[in-house]
Amino acid sequence: MPRKGSPFLELLLPKTREVMSSPVVTVRSEVSVMDALEVMTRDRVGSVVVLDDEEPVGIFTRRDLMNRVMKTNADPGKTRVKEVMSKPLIMIEPGEPISTAVRRMQQLGVARLVVVEKGRLRGIITQTDIRLKFSRGYYSYRLLAKKFAVDTLAYVTFWSGVSYVISILIVGIEWDKYVASSAIGFVVTILLGGPFGRYLDIFRQKFHV
Repeated sequence: MPRKGSPFLELLLPKTREVMSSPVVTVRSEVSVMDALEVMTRDRVGSVVVLDDEEPVGIFTRRDLMNRVMKTNADPGKTRVKEVMSKPLIMIEPGEPISTAVRRMQQLGVARLVVVEKGRLRGIITQTDIRLKFSRGYYSYRLLAKKFAVDTLAYVTFWSGVSYVISILIVGIEWDKYVASSAIGFVVTILLGGPFGRYLDIFRQKFHV
């Protein structure tokens, strides 16, 4: 189980919005279980979020089908999905790191969380989503430190090359002055390269680029 680490290391983790599935397959609360199963079969999903006047109020899963319909011999054609859905919804915000999602799933014994932002349904994140997109090793802070180092190296080499081309080949600064001025820039790049990479990721997601 991933442990809660320092705020800095938490920032390096992917956010829920990067892993969640969207758009979400939904059904109205008044539809029958049979109708809900047809939707699940058509869209090849193991659950549907139940809406009441566009507000997410529950979730209907295959487990609900087994435990609350089949085991009780309820008629799926006459039983409304709101009578057998799981509620209340267990939710998470899209900006939360996936480590928070994993902890919440494990603490509450659930396999999925509904992603909601300001009352609006944004997506759904499941254990399968996380397992497919990110290995368990991603929660290792040793691996995160390695990722930081690799990011920093990438930015150092990139900006060093750009700086060299501009300073020496275009502007025509003498080599000794270039080396002296680059020393400070190199230290700053080392310190800020990794955080800038994460900032750049967040900035791109914010503006959908």
